[in-house]
Amino acid sequence: MRLIIALLARLMGGTCLIVSSGPAFAQTSIAAADAAQQVAPATLVADSVEFDAGKLVAEGNVEIYFDGRILRATRVTYLRAEDRVIVDGPLTLLDGPDTILVADFASLASDLRNSVLQGARLVLDQRLQIAASEIATDAEGRYTQLYQTVASSCQVCVGSPVPLWQIRARRIVHDKEKQQLYFEGARFEVIGVPIAWFPRLRLPDPTQERTTGLLTPRLTSDDLLGTGLSLPYFIELGPSRDLTLTPFITNTETRSLGFRYRQAFDNGDIEVNGALSSDMIRPGETRGYIFAEGNFSLPRDYRLTFSIEAVSDKDYLATYGIGQQDLLESSIAITRVDREDRFLAEVIAFNTLRDGENNRFQPTPVFTIERQRRVPESFLGGQTVWTLQAHARNRDASTVPAGMPANSARDTLRLSAGVDWKRSRIFDSGLVTTALGGLNLDAYNVQQDPFFPNTTFLRAVPYAGLELRLPMARAEAGGVRHVIEPIAQVILAPNDRRLTPNEDSLTPEFDEGNLFSPSRFAGRDQRELGNRLNIGVSYTRYDPSGWTVGATAGRIWRQDDLGQFRQGTGLAGTASDWLLAFKADSGDGLQLMQRSLLSDGLEFSRSETILRWNGERHALETRYTWLEADAGAGRPTATSEWAVDASRDLGRDWTGRVNWRYDFITNDASSAGLGLTYLSDCLTVDFDVERRFTSTTTLQSSTSFGLGIELAGFGADDRRDRKRRCGI
Repeated sequence: MRLIIALLARLMGGTCLIVSSGPAFAQTSIAAADAAQQVAPATLVADSVEFDAGKLVAEGNVEIYFDGRILRATRVTYLRAEDRVIVDGPLTLLDGPDTILVADFASLASDLRNSVLQGARLVLDQRLQIAASEIATDAEGRYTQLYQTVASSCQVCVGSPVPLWQIRARRIVHDKEKQQLYFEGARFEVIGVPIAWFPRLRLPDPTQERTTGLLTPRLTSDDLLGTGLSLPYFIELGPSRDLTLTPFITNTETRSLGFRYRQAFDNGDIEVNGALSSDMIRPGETRGYIFAEGNFSLPRDYRLTFSIEAVSDKDYLATYGIGQQDLLESSIAITRVDREDRFLAEVIAFNTLRDGENNRFQPTPVFTIERQRRVPESFLGGQTVWTLQAHARNRDASTVPAGMPANSARDTLRLSAGVDWKRSRIFDSGLVTTALGGLNLDAYNVQQDPFFPNTTFLRAVPYAGLELRLPMARAEAGGVRHVIEPIAQVILAPNDRRLTPNEDSLTPEFDEGNLFSPSRFAGRDQRELGNRLNIGVSYTRYDPSGWTVGATAGRIWRQDDLGQFRQGTGLAGTASDWLLAFKADSGDGLQLMQRSLLSDGLEFSRSETILRWNGERHALETRYTWLEADAGAGRPTATSEWAVDASRDLGRDWTGRVNWRYDFITNDASSAGLGLTYLSDCLTVDFDVERRFTSTTTLQSSTSFGLGIELAGFGADDRRDRKRRCGI
């Protein structure tokens, strides 16, 4: 019968011993003492216990519980005169939820601290194992010293006792309070082969979330920059801010220092990314970039957001693999959005990186103040939304060089007001009718444009319409449901209104989202004119197995061709192209979407097909895009491109990736890439190769390679539940 003993005060060096043997209970008083001096008792559980005035011996499945620590062993001897516990192994000591000590022999203080263990192994957070000939812990339990050690987070296998990687060290000190590991005389080995030596080395233990130190290095090779190494260094500046510095050095005299600064506030956060570089691509120049963004909550549910994007030259971002932007946008905005109201105050500055464009002729800065509100009270039985907007665009240029459009230096100020109203009614037959109408007023002041010679003028565009919908549904015996909805919409609007400068509505869109909108223009500079008929029909099939299939077809007929829409938009002429859209979703990761604009002659002006397939072991997205040439949208030639992005679990811990972009107009690949990742419970190796085939007058095509290696077990990560396995 197992015995339970509660040991008061300093384990058994105190006042009272309570012995319990099953249901029967007996208490034996050994000594009396002041109860105020007693501490929480230790509890000992064993198959048998023998004790006298000098010592206590417990044998058979011994467990001692004291102050959050648990000792398990086969035999424990307590020496009262020395106030120490001698443990004959094998033994296990659990010190809190993150530390486990396993040893062959131990000598411990009565509080299970201030210990010396021989033939021991320390396990931290169930991930990092450190084997040592001897382990010693101080009386406070903060420092643990390990001698003649081997550390690894890899599974040690029977057939291969040497782990994939390990660090041998003369001594390791674990600072439990600071969650740090300090190595002395460290040697890093891969499959038993020494790779690197470190006289001193500091690494975070697995419970450390944030700490100053080196991050994962990355080796890269590039046709333009050469072969180099980036070595990020993380600096913890406090609980709410940090700085990461990333020096990058190559064999072609490229020198770069990247940085990232982050700070969280009570009401928001900021992040700043940037770099300073010098290289042989632009000898003698200091190149660089800075991207910054912030987001803050203000009183009364307002929000402040800002972004800064700046770069030294137009090729820097592509050369250093930071991004493919060709138009940078810096802005600051104050917004507020709720159920009934929307407010926006915004300033935007543009910086073009495109060939043939000059920032002096860019509309920057752009100022916008807008207030939009939905009136809670019903008006004529319907819903009313009004909008007020002030908008200004300014250019640095005051004169236009020969060969450029005459309006290249135009400055514009616009004040706009709009009201939209709609009222719906559902009849017993299921017919849904919606009456709609609105009025848009704009006041313009235009400068430095010969078409609008320093003039101020007004424009008013009213519209009215009626929409009819008849949704019809049918259910089958197996649970399949079919929904079909024909829609017809008539919009009445004037044919002729005063010409206005157009800068925010240059690229109108035509899709199932705006087929039944009063205007296909995204901005307010242009309002869709003329009487027109919008028709369409949608069909959706719902299957209990999870499949959803839908299709939409529609078209626009106009009473007159007013020339508002260019060829290539699908909206030109008295009849638009046919809008055809299809989508299918399996409910478990397979999606297909297709949208096309098709003329009566069966010619496509736009077409896009997207296939996504995601599963437990694979992810695929492939898309084909066709766009007819549209010089007004900055597309002088047609676009025909196929893109693939895919990844596949190759088994065990390997994942492969591929990306591909092919231009059918030039019959050449735009870019291609391959990647391979090994992610196990103890190691991550990431390798990729990217090829950019396109080139410009200042930037050549290039191929780049990248290799990154990360050891698990140092610092917190998300691999706690990852299955441990032997081998690669």
